[in-house]
Amino acid sequence: MQIFRIITLCLLFLSTTVLSNDEEESLKEIDLILQTLLEVFPSANDYSLDDSLVDGLYAVSIGSEVIYISKDGKFLIRGEIFDLQNSINLTEEKRILGRLDVMQGLDEQTMIIYEPDQIKHTVTIFTDIDCGYCRKFHQQIDDYLDLGIRVRYLSFPRTGPDTESWEKAEAVWCNKDRSGSLNRAKQGKKVDADNCPGTPVEAHYNLGSVFNISGTPTIVTDKGKIIVGYLPPESLLFRLNEES
Repeated sequence: MQIFRIITLCLLFLSTTVLSNDEEESLKEIDLILQTLLEVFPSANDYSLDDSLVDGLYAVSIGSEVIYISKDGKFLIRGEIFDLQNSINLTEEKRILGRLDVMQGLDEQTMIIYEPDQIKHTVTIFTDIDCGYCRKFHQQIDDYLDLGIRVRYLSFPRTGPDTESWEKAEAVWCNKDRSGSLNRAKQGKKVDADNCPGTPVEAHYNLGSVFNISGTPTIVTDKGKIIVGYLPPESLLFRLNEES
């Protein structure tokens, strides 16, 4: 799903609305625009609207995504705002808070989780069964666990719905032994399973689209930061410890 392509179309449709200069009326028009945008964010139920540190701009958080809208409702900005004095990416700071909020709201019953004996960190990984580096990561799953890294897997078949990778992800979920079937699938072995209703694959995939994920593995840390790509066990532990 190309989230911002859809957003652009929504805005073009709504741009015919003549906005009032009155602040209260402008807020009503902004709410109309943002409620429309909510419809294209599958994992978002609401938005937050706050004053940004830039005069004349509101910061809008929708799920884990951050956009800016002028206080008269005439302009929408997608991009990064940096605090040059303190060398802080203010936009990414808000994204992190949004990710944490979204991740905390996820049901772990929809994930395949590998638990260490003693948990030091938890990572949530968007994974594709047919992704080479995802398989390399999973080949070392015991090494990550030995380091105290708890791994929560979300399905993100990069080829999208109605593809072989998607069907494999659903077969893994529908198998009674999900962890064992994922182990076999990551080794390139066939997983047999009956079709079952309500698999979480589509919801995971939509969430990945909201997070603007295009490659796998993509790791979301327990501090809400994104790590794109494979990291060996010791390197991942180093990154996680640095964040802490």
